[in-house]
Amino acid sequence: TIRAVLPYVLKPPAEGTRNVMRRPASIHRLDKPTSGILVVAKTKPALRNLSNQFHDRVVRKTYIAVINGLPDDLPENAISASEAHALGVDVDPSDDSKKWNLIQSPLEGQYATTVWRVVKYVKSMHANDGYLTLVELKPKTGRFHQLRRHMAWVCGRPLVGDSTYDGGTEEAMKFRGRGLFLCSTRITLEHPTYNTPDGRKKWNKIAESTEAEASNDILRYCKETDKVLVEAEIPLPNKFQSLLKHESERHLKFSEGIRKP
Repeated sequence: TIRAVLPYVLKPPAEGTRNVMRRPASIHRLDKPTSGILVVAKTKPALRNLSNQFHDRVVRKTYIAVINGLPDDLPENAISASEAHALGVDVDPSDDSKKWNLIQSPLEGQYATTVWRVVKYVKSMHANDGYLTLVELKPKTGRFHQLRRHMAWVCGRPLVGDSTYDGGTEEAMKFRGRGLFLCSTRITLEHPTYNTPDGRKKWNKIAESTEAEASNDILRYCKETDKVLVEAEIPLPNKFQSLLKHESERHLKFSEGIRKP
């Protein structure tokens, strides 16, 4: 299990740290076939703080997925970057170059909100509508299988490799066996220690020293909220670009073969 592996892959807490847990604990869950960032606590205070942040929807999450087909992006569902930001998802309110869409569709009687956009389209011989679509997804809520169900049920096109919601169609079966193409690539949350009174004193010392340079890759002070933020981001797994490249090249090769006299 993930919990059994964590002590062997994480750096131990600094010497003298209080309330250290015997085993680090994950704060949230990713669906078993979903890859990407997992938030883990090493101390009891961090566990409580981070759990509250997830419960109160302070944490901002970003996922990347490949969709089998062309998802519906109706004009009435379009929202601006500032409107997306106001919903509490990780969107730059000043960047109007990206077209965002809003899904507000209840799941099991509970409201569920997803903000998403198309990153690019890739032609495919086997996909629905003749295209695979790379999308960026930013859930405000965290309902069970929310992103997978919103795309399959509301936008009308399932994630590639989603054997639960792809309907078992011929187009879906062509892409099974490669895993689910959904990855948690970015997460932003408030640092569980540096935003406490004692922790802020430590942060101020770090910010004034050369240690700040080493921390700047994931730590940032936000003047607007007066919070020290953790901003973690990872690249997409190779299989995403590999699939899109393969499908694009295969479509091009087949099309050129048809055009030859």
